[in-house]
Amino acid sequence: MYKLFLTFIALTALLAAEATMVKDSRHGLMWEDTPHVRETKVTQPRAKEYCSELKLGGFDNWRLPTIHELLTIVDYHRVSPALPKAFSYVEDESFYWTKTRVADEDDAFWGVNFKRGASSKASQYYDRYVRCVRDLKK
Repeated sequence: MYKLFLTFIALTALLAAEATMVKDSRHGLMWEDTPHVRETKVTQPRAKEYCSELKLGGFDNWRLPTIHELLTIVDYHRVSPALPKAFSYVEDESFYWTKTRVADEDDAFWGVNFKRGASSKASQYYDRYVRCVRDLKK
């Protein structure tokens, strides 16, 4: 009975860890899906640092997505949020950072607002939300 109980605890912990990430097999990506993605706003340099330091689901190769990668998770058939139902956490009216710099603007980076799934730019010094990504093959 004790062994069964410990097995149950281990499986519950594993399932909880899996629920903090969303796997996108089509694009070969895994996305962070924790309360942090809707609770914490940071500058773009801090967002990049947060992702590089993130340890989640036994992985430590998280990074800030490119604008192209972040746009792959937009669901254009939904609004508020324009995000697939597989994602539990999103601040739907807020801008999410990417690592893609705006051409000819030294301090601006691209991001996505998940209310309608639109991309836009912002100064790297503004506080915005962050959702980290990792490559499935690494």
